[in-house]
Order: sequence, then C-alpha cells, then structure tokens
Amino acid sequence: MFIITSTVRIVSFAWKNFTRNLWIGLATVLVLVLSLLSVNVLLGVNAVSEAALHRLEEKIDISVYFVPNTPQVILDTARTYMASLPQTQAVDVMTSEQALNDFKERHKADPKILAALSELDQNPLGASLIIKAKATSDYPFLVEALQNPQFANFVESKTYDDNAVAIERVQKIGESVRYFGIILIAIFAVFSLLIVYNSIRIAIYTQREELGIMRLVGASTAFVRLPLILSGVLQALLALAVTIGIVVLAIAFFEPRLRTLFDGGDSGLQTYFTTYGWQIFSIQASAIVVLVVLSSWAAAGKYLKK
Repeated sequence: MFIITSTVRIVSFAWKNFTRNLWIGLATVLVLVLSLLSVNVLLGVNAVSEAALHRLEEKIDISVYFVPNTPQVILDTARTYMASLPQTQAVDVMTSEQALNDFKERHKADPKILAALSELDQNPLGASLIIKAKATSDYPFLVEALQNPQFANFVESKTYDDNAVAIERVQKIGESVRYFGIILIAIFAVFSLLIVYNSIRIAIYTQREELGIMRLVGASTAFVRLPLILSGVLQALLALAVTIGIVVLAIAFFEPRLRTLFDGGDSGLQTYFTTYGWQIFSIQASAIVVLVVLSSWAAAGKYLKK
C-alpha cells in the first residue's frame, strides 16, 4: 500500500512539474523533436539513396560491339569466356540482324536515315555482347578481361554505361549527407542535454520552497528526485509521439512524389520505415529516455547536494 501511495504521489508531482513549467517544457519537447527528426531525416535520405543506387546498378552494363561479319565461333568464344568469370552475372548476345532491326525501330520516324540504310549492300552493324556484373566494383575487371587475345582483335568498341558515373555521384552525395547528418545529430544531442538540464534546474528553482519542506519533513532523496526525472521522461515520450506523427505525415507527402522520380517504382522511403519502423522508434525511445534521465538526474543531484 505504501509503495502504491508513493508511486501515485511521485506521478502527481511529476505532472505538476510539467504543467507548472509548461512553456519551458514545450521548448524542451521542441528541441527533442528536432533531435529525433534529424535522425529520421538521415535514415530516410539514406534509404532513398540506397534505392536510387540499386536502381542505377540494375541499369548499368557493358556493351561490346564486334566488327561486322565477325565469325560465329569468335562470338561464342567471347560469350563463353565472359560468362565463365565469377564476376559476371549474365551475358546476352545481340546478333547483327537484331542490331539492325533495333536501329530501324529507333529511327523509324527519320526517313532520311532509313533511306541511307537501304542503299547499303550489306548490314553495317555487327553483333554485340551485353555484359552485367554481379557488383559495380567488378566492371573494371570485366573491361580488362575483354582484352583477351582470342577475340580482342574483333572488338570494334565497348561502352561502360554512363550510369557508372551517376552511381559514383550518388554514393558521394550519400556519404556527404551521412557525415552532415551525424554532425547535426551530435549538435542536437548536446542541445537536448543542455535544455533538459536547464529545464529541470528551473523547475527546481520555482519549487525550491516546496522541495525544501519535503526534505525537512523527511522525504528521501529518491522521492524528491524521481518526480523531476519523470517529468523529463514525459517530455521525451511526448517528443517521440510528435516525431512519429511528423514522420508518418512526411512519408505520406513525399512517397508519391518520390515515386515519380523512380518511374512509379519503390523509392525505398515507405518500405524502409514500414519494415524497420518498430526497431527504429524503439531504439530512439530508449536513447532519448536515457538521455533525459541522465541529464535530469545530474540536474536534480546538483541541487540535492546543496
């Protein structure tokens, strides 16, 4: 019975602390929300950049163009050799006839090109290989492997798709965003500590007479300290609830717009938070509560030592 009564009193005092210093509490909640949002923005940007990289990696390949009238045995040798490499995911062959048909299809609206093509006695296009690697880091090795003397003399040209440049740029942007995000999170974490610490000190100052009387009548250190810490925990939980609401609304707003950039495909944002949402917010809840408890404990402890 004593434990229940003490618990009710501690919760009651914590709520009074929160309501008495409402504006300071709201300012604390705002800073905590900004801290949590900076973490979630970083996670969201990372999820979208990973989806963009994956989409670009699906498009990248090496196209190897052979001279016209290359013997079939040479094409078969090249295909077998490239497919045998452990870095290769797939090798497709486009015959000279397929290349000619594709060329005509792409330029069907240009009669001049088609007329010039019809005047030629033979197919000016050679066969080609389209090679996809298992990882983007394998492409330089595959380009080097194409120097094999068995068929290198028949290779007219080869292209390493421009998406490789785009992937490198997205990777650099992603790294920059992550570094900036880490710095931003650290700054907000420090601000959160200071704000919570000072809000507890102000709460103690406004209730100094009441706390002094509690000490005089024999209240334990824990009984005096726990309401102050619990009010900080309430602020942290309120900040987390507000953050979750903002994140849900932001995903609902940005997801349809991001999908247009991904040609209607998955942008990675909604999928990431849907899949890992519980883990993400559980970790954030634990971290923010520990942060608030430590700062509240330190602020209250400094007063109790006086």
